[in-house]
Amino acid sequence: MSGLFNLILVFLLTACSVLFALFNQGEVEITLPGGLVFPGVPLFVLAFVPLFFGFFLGVISGWSRGLKYRKRLAALRSQNQELEAELTNLRNLPLDNDM
Repeated sequence: MSGLFNLILVFLLTACSVLFALFNQGEVEITLPGGLVFPGVPLFVLAFVPLFFGFFLGVISGWSRGLKYRKRLAALRSQNQELEAELTNLRNLPLDNDM
């Protein structure tokens, strides 16, 4: 169900982005500090550039968070293997019958 929802969400966002780009074709001139000038830049680019930077920052943030969890998962798996080996050894010890 989640995959279908994500697919619909991506389709809607793509459609909105395309419509936004189609309705904002006017050209503007961008002047940056230092005398750098970009003439004839479509207006929708001014919205899409920060959007893409935010997307990539989110991807990097998610990847770094996932890296932390993958390291923790590896440590927990190693600990689990050690504990399973210890449990197996304890199960194989002979019982003392003092009756």
